[in-house]
Amino acid sequence: MNLVLLTHEREVDRPTNTGLLALNAFPQWCRRIIWSRVSPDLALIELISSHSAAVLFPRPKLLCFSEGRCDADGKGEPEPMENIQAQLYLEYMPDTLIILDATWQEARKMMRQSPYLKAADKFALTEQADSGFTLRRNQIEGGLCTIECIIGLLELKSRHQEVELLTQAFHDFQAGRQSG
Repeated sequence: MNLVLLTHEREVDRPTNTGLLALNAFPQWCRRIIWSRVSPDLALIELISSHSAAVLFPRPKLLCFSEGRCDADGKGEPEPMENIQAQLYLEYMPDTLIILDATWQEARKMMRQSPYLKAADKFALTEQADSGFTLRRNQIEGGLCTIECIIGLLELKSRHQEVELLTQAFHDFQAGRQSG
C-alpha cells in the first residue's frame, strides 16, 4: 500500500493536521504532495491517468430533483446527473491511494478545481465508525479526518500493528492538543 497525501497549502502548517502522524511514522509508504490549482504535480497526474492510483473520497449521497439533476451531499448547486455517474468507484483497493489532506470545505474545492482529480478513479471506505476527531469545528456528518482514513485503510489490509500504532498516536495527539 502506498499513500499520497495531496495536502492543501493551508493544511501544511495547521497544528491540527493529522496527516503528519502517518508521514512521520511510515515515510516508506506515505508521502506528501502540496496541491496547486495552477501547477499540478505532473507525476501525480500520470499516476491518475494510467489508473495506477485512485482518490479516496466518500460516495456522494445524492438528492435527485424532478428535472433529473442531483446535488451531492445536499449542498451547493445541483450537478448534472451524467457528471455524478461518471464518478465510478472501484470495488477493490488499488496499490496507491490519494488522500485529500484538507478541511472538508478545502477538499471539495480541490476536487472541484482539479479536472484530473474529478476524472480519477475513486475508492471509498464502506464501513466506518463515527469520527473521533474533536480538534476542529464544523465537521461534516460521517466525515473522517486524514489519520482516521489511513487507519481505516490499514484495517482493510489487516495491518494490525500499524493500526495500533497510529490509533495510539492519534489518541495522544488529540489529548496533547486539548490539554495545551
